[in-house]
Amino acid sequence: MRRFPSFAVFVAALAASAPLGAQSVGDAAGRLGPQVISYDIKAPISQKITEYVVPVYVVVPVNASFNFDVGTAWASATVASPGLPSSEMSGLTDTQLRANYTFGTDFLVLTAGVNLPTGRSTALADQQLAATRIASDFLVFPIMGFGTGAGGTGGLAIAQPLGDWNVGLGVAVRHSVAYNPFQDTSGAKLRFQPGDEYRARIGVDRPYGTGRISLGFTYSKFGNDQADQSVYNTGDRYITQASISNSIGNANVTVAGWDLFRASGFLADQTPTGRENIANAGVAVAFNTSGGVIVEPSVEGRVWTQAQADQTAPAIPASYMGTAGVRLNWDFGGYAITPFVGYTVGRMGTPLASQAGGPSNVADMSGFQATLAIRLGGGN
Repeated sequence: MRRFPSFAVFVAALAASAPLGAQSVGDAAGRLGPQVISYDIKAPISQKITEYVVPVYVVVPVNASFNFDVGTAWASATVASPGLPSSEMSGLTDTQLRANYTFGTDFLVLTAGVNLPTGRSTALADQQLAATRIASDFLVFPIMGFGTGAGGTGGLAIAQPLGDWNVGLGVAVRHSVAYNPFQDTSGAKLRFQPGDEYRARIGVDRPYGTGRISLGFTYSKFGNDQADQSVYNTGDRYITQASISNSIGNANVTVAGWDLFRASGFLADQTPTGRENIANAGVAVAFNTSGGVIVEPSVEGRVWTQAQADQTAPAIPASYMGTAGVRLNWDFGGYAITPFVGYTVGRMGTPLASQAGGPSNVADMSGFQATLAIRLGGGN
């Protein structure tokens, strides 16, 4: 499933992704962002999941029309459960290399990307719990997996003004080769062939006061996955996004949200799977201080609902979490330092049936996250 960052990190990314205005290789820009995020999930799950990540991202503009970027990360994931050995996994992740060529003034953009298998794609038996927990669609982990094997993506996007609005359309396709995600204690490996992904997106935006209004919709269709001899489908995805920003007094306010709906797929025996939906919304308010530092507190909320395909099965309680945080930004011309800290509270629903005198099917949770984003070169 396509993942989205937390709201505060999303807003920080918007602030950092303004056009570089560079015209040559000498104007390359880099991003470095050490992060730590941890969730303490109470009974009946009883797990503490922690991930440390050091991502590195470089953009190299060859000329006014052509640029390429490369990104990778070092990551470490740990799952600690009372009375059990910890599950740990660490190392370099896969590397993504992407090239973009623009015709006209952003009228047509062609993109080609390659996933280089520099990370560990196979989790050993004692690493599998850590590998599966960071792949959660509900929790906000910046790295979902250390490696997924080689793959390629190609796409094109068209943008055109329409009155006061800018309208953009884009299509893309992704293909990945087979890899081995798990290895058991006997040394046997699971062979996994991901299905191709076909994605179409439409987006519009326009100026609004000192800010912008943006709307987007993405449809992703996934081919069948194959795990050894089992063929299954995880369901298509429908993603809606919206944001609005404007100045109020001496503050800049951003309100943004997204909703991801996953349609029913099927298991290897053709049994349908349940649908699910994740909705996320948040508000950030940025204040410019006299010292030139931007202070940006934010709050966001996320709700995850899951439907059982078997209508006679017990309902899965909704999962939700709320995060409050603050981001600072020091900008030194072509350089910027942006720390963020946040604290999360919420609960997770489980498929476990709640019975009188038995365990609950709801687990309380809390967590924290901290990021130190550093931009080197490129300007604003």
